[in-house]
Amino acid sequence: MQIRRAILSLAAGLLLVPFTGFSQLNESQVIDTIETDKGPVILYKDFSWEYLGDEPVMLSMEDDSTGLMSEGWNTEQIFGFRRMSADSVKDTVLMLASADHEFKMPLRGKLLRGFMYTHKGLDIRANTGDSVSASFDGVVRYAQYNRGGFGYLVIIRHYNGLETYYAHLSKIKVKVNQVVNAGDLVGLAGSTGRSRGPHLHFEVRYKDVALDPLRLIDFDYGKLLAANFQVSKKIFFPNDHDVNAVYHKIRKGDTLGTIARKYHTSVKEICARNKIRTSTTLRVGKTLRVR
Repeated sequence: MQIRRAILSLAAGLLLVPFTGFSQLNESQVIDTIETDKGPVILYKDFSWEYLGDEPVMLSMEDDSTGLMSEGWNTEQIFGFRRMSADSVKDTVLMLASADHEFKMPLRGKLLRGFMYTHKGLDIRANTGDSVSASFDGVVRYAQYNRGGFGYLVIIRHYNGLETYYAHLSKIKVKVNQVVNAGDLVGLAGSTGRSRGPHLHFEVRYKDVALDPLRLIDFDYGKLLAANFQVSKKIFFPNDHDVNAVYHKIRKGDTLGTIARKYHTSVKEICARNKIRTSTTLRVGKTLRVR
């Protein structure tokens, strides 16, 4: 008991030496777990410690100890976590892919529009009837016509808690509660709902909060940027001080149009972020925030 109190005192004073990397220690070396303002901490006999959330999360249907697969499970509403916001998301690490869980592009095509303040996903050019595939393994949570603008929409909950949205489909090919694997057909591309032409609107959300899919996916090569993904409030709608912000240094010959195309955004979005007009002269050497 005295040892436990001593360790708790050390933890409160942040004097413990953090364990580097994910834990390689077995359960017999664990002394205790405590709650801190940054989440649960595991304490080890060698006086090292690590945040419990630092272990990548990947579940199965049988193992839902974290509630990621059941919490907010609503098959009639597109958003299951109605009071969730970026500020209420706890830091954690999600496993995106492994030997048993692959990633597949939902559709290969030209990127028409990227993630913006007013557009929470990617628009990928398609022909009506093109096959749309599940990006990760998971379970279908929503599969019906949505009158809010998505048209025919499929939402898949994945085993790490992420959800992917496949909107404006011409036909849905899955049912609610159906288990799907990465690459399985979920629907056919179309232009239903508020859409100006055939394309796939693809979103990635964590507990209803949208994040830029290009933070996870190398769109040009159709693969993940990394097997694991760090979730924190900074990855959602970045503010002016976000360390993940992307800037472009203006070069000779640059225009707002060429810069927007390079970073898969729009001239309107760049102007809004930088508080400039479309007629503003771009000065070589200056920087613009583009994401």
